[in-house]
Amino acid sequence: MEPANPIFVLTLLVLGFSSMIITITGIIKILKNDFKGEKVTWILILMIAFIGPILYLLKGRKLIVKKNKAV
Repeated sequence: MEPANPIFVLTLLVLGFSSMIITITGIIKILKNDFKGEKVTWILILMIAFIGPILYLLKGRKLIVKKNKAV
């Protein structure tokens, strides 16, 4: 059995870490801001391996309501 290709291993590491970072930041943004959808549902969607962060980036970010800061 041959060892794994280093580029393949690095690609998996980058995908894994970026998925974790997107998941953590997404959960924090959902909990801290107002949200048009169900918070619990979107937090569970975010926790689904690689597909959850992709769904959050495509559809979930649009549901976050930005708070206007008073001047």
